[in-house]
Amino acid sequence: MIHIKRNIFLTLLFLFIFAGISYSQKEGDRIIAIVGNDVMLESDLQYQVQLYMRQNQLSQVNPILIQQVFQQLLNEKILVAKAEQDSIEIKPEEIAKELDYRLKSLLEQFGTEERIEQVYGMSVGKIRLVLKDDLEKKMKADRVKRKKFPGGIKVTDKEVKEFYSQYKDSLPKAREEYEILNISIIRKVTDDEKMLAKEKAQLILDSILRGADFSEMAKRHSVDLQSAKEGGNLGYARRGMFVPAFEDMAYSLKPGEISPLVETEFGYHIIRLNEKNNDQINVSHILIDFPKLESNDLQTISFLKELRADIEANKLTFEEAAKKYSQDPETALKEGYLGFVTIDKLDSSLYVSLKAMQPKDITGPTKIGDNKNYSYELIKLKSINPEHKLTLETDYDKVKRFAEYFKETAEVEKWVEEIKKNIFVEIKL
Repeated sequence: MIHIKRNIFLTLLFLFIFAGISYSQKEGDRIIAIVGNDVMLESDLQYQVQLYMRQNQLSQVNPILIQQVFQQLLNEKILVAKAEQDSIEIKPEEIAKELDYRLKSLLEQFGTEERIEQVYGMSVGKIRLVLKDDLEKKMKADRVKRKKFPGGIKVTDKEVKEFYSQYKDSLPKAREEYEILNISIIRKVTDDEKMLAKEKAQLILDSILRGADFSEMAKRHSVDLQSAKEGGNLGYARRGMFVPAFEDMAYSLKPGEISPLVETEFGYHIIRLNEKNNDQINVSHILIDFPKLESNDLQTISFLKELRADIEANKLTFEEAAKKYSQDPETALKEGYLGFVTIDKLDSSLYVSLKAMQPKDITGPTKIGDNKNYSYELIKLKSINPEHKLTLETDYDKVKRFAEYFKETAEVEKWVEEIKKNIFVEIKL
């Protein structure tokens, strides 16, 4: 039997597992809890509540929400303290891999980097920096949970039915889903575009070397807009927080030294090392991204238009074309099949197109992504599953996942209470 209080269920139902970004302590920031050697700051709690409200488009703060977010943050800190007691370590390469996965998931969830930055209130580059330390703690907490529950939390068919019977009126509706296939041609940077970016970056570097103020040049020219406001300053960071080429150059500099041009997937960087303190560095940078030449886009659009015409003329099937031409590695081997996708995970322009389509229709070449990272795609609509109330008959797997998550929540809560007997915890609210 699964026992969960109803108000806790309603509050926790929508909390994101990805939550975990916190701000550095600000002057006057209040400590609201001490767990082992760590502290929880009032700004941490405020940010998590604000983030949840932005993600769920809420305008008023719910006291129960604040209480449950606080409890979630507190439990995670207790589990991290337990992991440290058990000498659990996370390798840097594990953190980097998980960080890349989380950022990719964010991009899939929100569609564009601009939308991510709007929700989180900081640049993607800053999210990567700030998230790394918090992600390491979360991975330690997850590792210690897996040690306690090595087989995971499972539910029986009886428990799923009991869970559904108790909470069916509180479960969210299953969102409208589109079953789709895609053929994706990824927009790649050309040599011409790299050359143009390099020429611009070199002019800026030459100006700095002749005496131009680095901070002013960053404010005027850097496309990393968040850091540009601070004269290009990225704050303090440890190894593993930057992409390899950037990091290798940054750590090779002496304080006050300015780097030659550094190419990464984001463009060309000019780096200045401000301070070095053991393994920590404080750096500023100017980022010049690769321009997007319209002629290169038009070639891709023309190719996809011809391919669509061939499919509609029955020269080959959509599935055959996806297997042969699609550059989406996850779906090409599955003949373009993306499965059922909910509205919130669809690019806004694609959603508009799908709403006007019937099953078996194929879109024209559609731009997916933001202006920095995007592809052009043909999308075939296979079927539509309209919004509906969850039932055991049609949505058993979804209901089961809810049941598993909340059984795990209850089990972890009980375990955390046991852990607290051997870990210093002081609530200062």
